[in-house]
Amino acid sequence: MKITIGGDDEVAFRLAEALMLDHEVSLILPAGSRETALDKLDVRVHHGSITAAATLKQADIDAADYYVACSQADESNLVSCAEAKRLGARDVTCFLRRHEVQTNELEAEALARSLHIDQVVLPAVRLGREIIKIVMVPGALEADSFENGRVRLVRRRIAEDSPITRGTLKEIGIPRGVVLVFGQHGEDKGFIPKGDTRFQAGDKITAMGSLEGINRLLTQYLVDPTLGRNPQQAVVVGGGSVGFGVTERLEKAGWTVKLIESNEQRALDIAPRLKSLVLLGDGTDLELLQQEAVSDSPVLIAVTSSDEKNLLISLLAKRMGVPRILTRADKASNEWLFEQVGIDVVRSATGAAIRAVERRVNRADRDLMAEFDHGEARVLRLTIPEGLPPTPLYAMSAPVTAIVGAVLHEDKVIIPQGRDTLQGGDNILVFCTAEDSEATHEFFENFTAPTPAE
Repeated sequence: MKITIGGDDEVAFRLAEALMLDHEVSLILPAGSRETALDKLDVRVHHGSITAAATLKQADIDAADYYVACSQADESNLVSCAEAKRLGARDVTCFLRRHEVQTNELEAEALARSLHIDQVVLPAVRLGREIIKIVMVPGALEADSFENGRVRLVRRRIAEDSPITRGTLKEIGIPRGVVLVFGQHGEDKGFIPKGDTRFQAGDKITAMGSLEGINRLLTQYLVDPTLGRNPQQAVVVGGGSVGFGVTERLEKAGWTVKLIESNEQRALDIAPRLKSLVLLGDGTDLELLQQEAVSDSPVLIAVTSSDEKNLLISLLAKRMGVPRILTRADKASNEWLFEQVGIDVVRSATGAAIRAVERRVNRADRDLMAEFDHGEARVLRLTIPEGLPPTPLYAMSAPVTAIVGAVLHEDKVIIPQGRDTLQGGDNILVFCTAEDSEATHEFFENFTAPTPAE
């Protein structure tokens, strides 16, 4: 497919890099731009304004299957998308980054429809939604829900003396309604847990299951005593679009929040719109953090617009003893760096936005329900071939790192065990590694019943 991207920063370059392997990508940059990032991109480059019809025509916008306007200027993105659509681009996506333009998704989508824009992406809103999913589950490194909340996924680091460390999985037993889909010892490569698997403190475990099953797993098998104090209390540092949205959602869920914002005018603007205490100050000020007893909070969320400031805030909070820290890092290199220095949960507005575009562009990703661990693990929604007779799961051993976490049979959701069956027409949620994603599709969507032994 032919894809044209209008933008001039890391968002545009990362999006081009993600799409260029499978598509013909063109990039529109401001006149005179000489970006070193272009050296590693296999794309056509055009220079000019993304709002100018002449520039769009030069980039053959009328032949574009997809056009994405993701510059830092929201108004320019809106004009550019409207013009690209008028000139013949088949599908256009507009990024809106600043809170001055995007108030909420409904208003942004209504504005997009009025301009004949096919998709609007609000990176701040998408990042805020990811953070909320995680912070609402005590101790979670990853968290998501599927099928209107009937299926849950959680990734957790195992604490000292957690009951799940007291024997093999076969000896301990796992609550009904839960499938352990992935495990990781330290920094080793992940694996599918088996009956003889023995976990220890510091390992990571990923489970899918019903709400009741996941709750039993967390409260009976993955007990973490450090999470017991004031579980619904948080400190948010950064009152921009992300921080404001996160605070607002936590308030609606009954949380007590302190929000720290360094810009006086922004603090004055948001304070009347929130129930939470809004503090004017610098989140990197250790004296302020001590004065506000940040160490008493079980959660700190650092979401300023500066990666460097977020890292410093997180390290200070970690030193003060805050048990759980969620940090924003928009530069690709920083996502890994932050984890290397001990920050457990790192999220990126850029990454969240790019994933939204990839899912729209790549038809192979239409079955992709969620990605985890920087895209290294996925949840796919697949359909079992029509005509397959009831076949037990143990007879469907996939030759890849993939495991069925839920079966959707008619209107029922089944959290399966080995003797549960799949049959033609069933939908399944499968947890797999990214490198095995294509093979997982092929295995389950072309599966035929094994021939009975004579």
